[in-house]
Amino acid sequence: MADTEGKIRDWRSGTTQAERMCAALLHLEGYEDIDPQHPLGGPDGLKDVLCKKNGKKWVAAAFFPPTLPTLKQIKDKFAHDLDGVTGNDADAMAFFVNQHLTIGEREELRSRSPNHEVELYHLERIRDLLDSPKGCGIRLEYLHIPMTEEEQWAFWSVMNADVVRKLVDNEMRRNQQMTSMESKIDLLLERSMAIEANLRSQRSLLSKASTIATAVEMPTASFTAATVCWIHRLLTEDTVMPEAVRGRFRTTQSWIGKAGSTLATASYVPPPPEEVPLLLEHLLIWWHQRHEELIGRPKSEVATSLADLHHRFLALHPFLDCNGRVARAITDQAARELLNQGVQAELIDDSASYYEALRSADQGDLVPLTQRILAALG
Repeated sequence: MADTEGKIRDWRSGTTQAERMCAALLHLEGYEDIDPQHPLGGPDGLKDVLCKKNGKKWVAAAFFPPTLPTLKQIKDKFAHDLDGVTGNDADAMAFFVNQHLTIGEREELRSRSPNHEVELYHLERIRDLLDSPKGCGIRLEYLHIPMTEEEQWAFWSVMNADVVRKLVDNEMRRNQQMTSMESKIDLLLERSMAIEANLRSQRSLLSKASTIATAVEMPTASFTAATVCWIHRLLTEDTVMPEAVRGRFRTTQSWIGKAGSTLATASYVPPPPEEVPLLLEHLLIWWHQRHEELIGRPKSEVATSLADLHHRFLALHPFLDCNGRVARAITDQAARELLNQGVQAELIDDSASYYEALRSADQGDLVPLTQRILAALG
């Protein structure tokens, strides 16, 4: 909502309310043992809030100036608050700022903290949280913006989804104890319905208003080639792509290059179509194993593997078209499973930088693509 963005950007409620709102957002994001230090004033020892997440101690700081700050002022405040990580024997920092930050600016801020994990909550990310169904209560308390009728419906939908998730989790634990063939077939059907419920909203996975995090989840660790074809079919539902090629692996040799290029002059030629099914199967087996290894691992390590998965899928180019949509949807879902964060649309906003990162990955350098994924997490 425009009102949400404007009230955050033109903050008029003072430091105390800013710190309290950020503490509430931390709770919404899954942080625990949240301990605001001195929101009413006084020395806070280089931290506004102390909290924990995934076994790590976090320092949180808020910078909500009432007027538009310069990038230098934001950098100076970030550097000052970063000292609180070491000063409080913490592992990471969450930095809240009520202004827009481009991907390049976020990357620059993160580069100032090579030894500690950093979460950047910039204007767009804060707005997303406050306008989400679970964030509307915080928005009402601190911004005095009530829920619309549509948001009320979304709120109750989210609550129902939480109940469904708990029921599905209980059912999956029960099914793990069953060994009969009939039970295994029943489990497969249950999973198929869960995938369909999740993937029908995949078309908006990269939308800034997405609420896919609350949908019934089906981990990418269990994806099969058939699942990937299903994803392609769902994501191309509203396109002009011929029905005969939706959800089907390509049967012709394709190539990537400038307009008018040929197979001989193409900048990249993916594998022959007859090799696609087996190569995709190998890719999924690798990801199944890697997914299990990545649970609970540092964000930087997870992001590197997400970049690897993203690039490998695009290099395989299994479909005639819309491979990028499928790659981004799978990368987004994997990020939500392993990091509890999705990959925002900003990953591809600067298309030139995005494709340059992919070209670097073609040469074996995943660093640029990893940095873009880290910057686009939200």
